[in-house]
Amino acid sequence: MQIENFELPAFWASALVNGDTSGLTDTDEQALNAFTEFMIAEYGSCWALDCSEEPSFMRWHDAARFGVLACDVLTFSFDITKH
Repeated sequence: MQIENFELPAFWASALVNGDTSGLTDTDEQALNAFTEFMIAEYGSCWALDCSEEPSFMRWHDAARFGVLACDVLTFSFDITKH
């Protein structure tokens, strides 16, 4: 199994780990969808396995390119194994 870690917004945790987007704004959901599309294009899937427990504030994180501003982030681990 190949694992890749990404520093992503803490407020994405429920959506990435549990598939629950109910707490996201439309703008947040659009950014998450753009990240998901990137993951699928780059790795073939977007399966978050786990995330860190303690958030840290970061200006430059892996979701910045999708329009997410500085925020608390968690380290998310994704299975990027080619199937």
